Amino acid sequence: MEEKSGYIVEITPEAEIYYLQLSEYLYQTHSEQNAARKADEILDRAMSLNKNPYRGRVEDKLTFLDIEHRFLLYQYTSRNSIKIIYFIDESSRKVYVTDFFGTEMNDGKIADRNK
Repeated sequence: MEEKSGYIVEITPEAEIYYLQLSEYLYQTHSEQNAARKADEILDRAMSLNKNPYRGRVEDKLTFLDIEHRFLLYQYTSRNSIKIIYFIDESSRKVYVTDFFGTEMNDGKIADRNK
């Protein structure tokens, strides 16, 4: 049986900005070594969507966009997580990462950041 090829993961320009802001926050609140490790792990988790991108849960706060956004969680402290928000374009076999959203932020901002 022939295996389907993986997906291409693309981080949108907006998500790249959010990732850089998140990395800056990690470096301000964690040791340099710990911040670097966590920033790398978050990016690795996003890039892992090239295999089985449907494993993420549907993001209900973005259903109004008529594109099924999903998310993976990355827990970076015992209380805080990052939602890696993305959608899948089956026709091009691409996964578009649109946000790296801190769960401690106001959930109402998810819609504003992902329009």
